[in-house]
Amino acid sequence: MKWLYLLAFAPPLFAQTTLPGGSLPAPVVLQKTFTTGMMGFTTGQTARLNVFNMNAVPAATTSTTSTTTTQPANCTVELQFFDNKGVVVSQTTVPNFAPGATTSLDLPRASVTSETAIRAEIRGVVVINPGASYASLLSGSSCSVFTTLEIFDGTGNTVALTSDTRAMPALYAVIVEDPLR
Repeated sequence: MKWLYLLAFAPPLFAQTTLPGGSLPAPVVLQKTFTTGMMGFTTGQTARLNVFNMNAVPAATTSTTSTTTTQPANCTVELQFFDNKGVVVSQTTVPNFAPGATTSLDLPRASVTSETAIRAEIRGVVVINPGASYASLLSGSSCSVFTTLEIFDGTGNTVALTSDTRAMPALYAVIVEDPLR
């Protein structure tokens, strides 16, 4: 059986896509994106975007003959910093982000060259499963993450912290059977 893949950027676009019989296909989220609000930092400070994979770490199962562990699928996360003009100033991708693991991305104030003032405004963005395929999503490779953005000074003292993130519009896919096959 062949499938026709239709990609779109927002669920309202699906209102025009119907299956035979007039039913609407269910959209599948290909990636989830979360952003923090804008946060300012100044000379001698560093912004750190922290991400924790909240998926459960499996417990080992012991039998009389062997010990086995069922591992949930790891996911991919992309961490990004944007300046106040919406330009990416730093990013990294973690391709094998395991349940229970943490990762972070640091951005020293001196790295934000788009700002000429002493104080710069940035925001952190986390993209879960960027570029994921429909097959990988069906296998359960999606992550549930907890994100914080902190600002710390040269002595390592945290001067600002937020865990308030908001979901951004997602990339959706609709899988429909090719009516010509």
